[in-house]
Amino acid sequence: MAACPEQEARLDLHAAGALDAAETVQLVQHLESCGGCREVFATSVEMLSLLALPEPTTAEKNAQEALPQRTLEAWKREHARPAPWRRAVGVTLAAAAAVAMAVLVPGLVRPGGATGGATAPPEAATEAHQVEAQTLADFEAWAGLESLESGAAMEDEEALEDLDASNEDDLLGETL
Repeated sequence: MAACPEQEARLDLHAAGALDAAETVQLVQHLESCGGCREVFATSVEMLSLLALPEPTTAEKNAQEALPQRTLEAWKREHARPAPWRRAVGVTLAAAAAVAMAVLVPGLVRPGGATGGATAPPEAATEAHQVEAQTLADFEAWAGLESLESGAAMEDEEALEDLDASNEDDLLGETL
């Protein structure tokens, strides 16, 4: 026999235990009077029982029961702030290491620009000045400028003449 078409979906839901109380009462009343629906319902219950998972073992039950507590503990460990004394110890150790480096390692820059250890030899200072002068000359050559150290500074009068001769529209200062 076949089940009533309007009851087929509800039979499977009832076999799975997914119907609410009001629908379950109506379906049970219908099952008492309809043999076809009883057969389909029994088949659904049998099929679902074959698909059901076996009972969990004692170890699985214990693991499932302990899971919320373990999860909470792991979350607390992950989000816990370090104890204040740990932070204070860390800051103290960092400060001590900085002081030790400043005192024990020669040649470090001291506050105020003084260097610890020996000063640079005069030939190193001369060499640094030569490198700086060469770099400045290279930059001037690249930029197409006259040498800044050659004394080719413009006089105020020459600057005014150049200013008068230039087009006022080309002046950047006029547009500002």
